[in-house]
Amino acid sequence: MSAAKSRALRAAILVVGALFLLSVYGRASSVPRVVDLMRHSSGIYDMDVARVVADLTTRLPAYRSSVHPLQKLFAAPLGQFINTRFFGGRDRLASAKILIAGLVTLNALGVGWLAFTLSRRSWIAGISAAAVCGVSFSSILAASIPESAAVSCLGSVAPLVFLEARIGRRLGWREAVAWGLIGVFCFAITITQIVYWAIALAVRCWLLWRSAGGAVDTRAVAIWLALALSLAVSFAWVGTRLQSRWYPGTEPFAAAAPFESARSYFRVAELRDAPLRHTGLLVRHFVLYSFLAPRPAYSDFLMRDFGHDYWSLSIENSDWEHWTPAPRALAALLILGMLVVGAIRSRVDIHFWAPGLGVASQFGLHLLYGREYVLYSPNWHGVLVAWVTAAAWNGWGRQRKAFVAAIAVLCTVMLVNNLAVMDAVYREFGAGLEASRRDAAGNLLPGID
Repeated sequence: MSAAKSRALRAAILVVGALFLLSVYGRASSVPRVVDLMRHSSGIYDMDVARVVADLTTRLPAYRSSVHPLQKLFAAPLGQFINTRFFGGRDRLASAKILIAGLVTLNALGVGWLAFTLSRRSWIAGISAAAVCGVSFSSILAASIPESAAVSCLGSVAPLVFLEARIGRRLGWREAVAWGLIGVFCFAITITQIVYWAIALAVRCWLLWRSAGGAVDTRAVAIWLALALSLAVSFAWVGTRLQSRWYPGTEPFAAAAPFESARSYFRVAELRDAPLRHTGLLVRHFVLYSFLAPRPAYSDFLMRDFGHDYWSLSIENSDWEHWTPAPRALAALLILGMLVVGAIRSRVDIHFWAPGLGVASQFGLHLLYGREYVLYSPNWHGVLVAWVTAAAWNGWGRQRKAFVAAIAVLCTVMLVNNLAVMDAVYREFGAGLEASRRDAAGNLLPGID
């Protein structure tokens, strides 16, 4: 096949894949259309829908800029354009859904590209990773209900993709500018994503030193690194002032503010009192719930800690009886197990270090912070998928048919289950989560439709 035909085929695959994912996300977010997702803010897996819709589509001041410092600046202009151009300024929720569906699709394609580079340029591995990421519950949820994770997931993948593109090349001022822009984007949407940028930048410098056998000009690298860091800080400073000017009333980022605003979500007590149970819960979210979700359970966290008069849907409170039908979960566990075995068997070279450290940093962070971890899962899930898929391919490359068959079965199981779960989520939310309509376990009282 000629180079031109090969590029055309790759472009066609990307377009078809993107259209397929957009159709999946449209299906997941439109059942039923009558549900008002902003009626009970944070009622679905603690997703702060009303705040995020306002941040993405209006000129109102940014809320919680302490945790999402420049989300308004990056996302609102596009969200406002969609609302004005396609809805006459009358449907902010639909505009936000279109925006996040596009961003999550872009993230899945980025995950596929990352797996492509990690697997020594295997298109099968790249397409497989994009498919697994795209139909995982982490992506379907993020693309169906507006939340910041739908934007910040790009901050996980972007620095790693750029790192792979620069390995083996010389440093230059243009690259420093690019690192500065990527850094401010990672920090802008959700501050924890700056860790991926820092890891990728550190690995870039270390690999440069390693490839030169220690003979690299340390002073020149230090100057280049200082330039990249100073550009990131400068871009963030300028962005903060532009955001405050364009969206009056938005408070600038303050270093101590995230700890103050997030104190209700610290999990130090759980980690101290029940370390195995708490760690196991987080492991389940990383290796299972982010891929294949159970039917939602209920949580009284919002009523108990924030004084709201409604229940919230919960994955954290779900247990094995919420899996229906059970064979789906069993199939997913078996296939995920095979992928993990493949990852263990493969030769994990230096290209896998930055993604692995990034996922590990997210795991360490969420041991101490967070609730309903599926809310944060886009921040690590795509990178984990790329890492495991590429590692499995590198170990199973000779069993190509078995690999493709396993991916196909996994994606089918996830797609069927996760769309059914999203239907259940919308039905439960549409039935109303008010405490007066439900018993002590969160279930609807008899006679209430």
